[in-house]
Amino acid sequence: MSSLFAVSSSGSIAVLLNIERKKALVASLGGGLSWLIYELALLATANISISLFMGSMVMGLYSEVLARRLKSPATIFYIPGFVPLVPGSNVYYSVLAAVQGQTDEAINQFLNTIIYSAAITLGLIIASAIVAIYLNIKRITLKTIIKEIRNH
Repeated sequence: MSSLFAVSSSGSIAVLLNIERKKALVASLGGGLSWLIYELALLATANISISLFMGSMVMGLYSEVLARRLKSPATIFYIPGFVPLVPGSNVYYSVLAAVQGQTDEAINQFLNTIIYSAAITLGLIIASAIVAIYLNIKRITLKTIIKEIRNH
């Protein structure tokens, strides 16, 4: 059920960003996928940071693959797809605690926000690196094969 809300929130952002209808649908499905992976990882590990990392990495791979298949920039899939993973409630609770004078809680929530944001960023970076490595290996292998064929 919550994955459906993730799809709708991602779709709303895609519409606000004026992404082409077909690509907006694909981007919103990516948001649902990232949230589903987050929830499954949370069930398996009970660790929010690892779960955010896993959801982010899958979203990054999804975005990179679709960007190539649909001949579009990956960012039109990244941005809506990451919306469900953004730790907005932690920012809210950090500010609320600060306003209420609960310094320890404000710092704790703020640090959680930083950790969660780092996990999301790291997942995206690793996904992009995996795709770049794969494409380089594929390109180098293809060049080597063509070179070998020409030499014989």
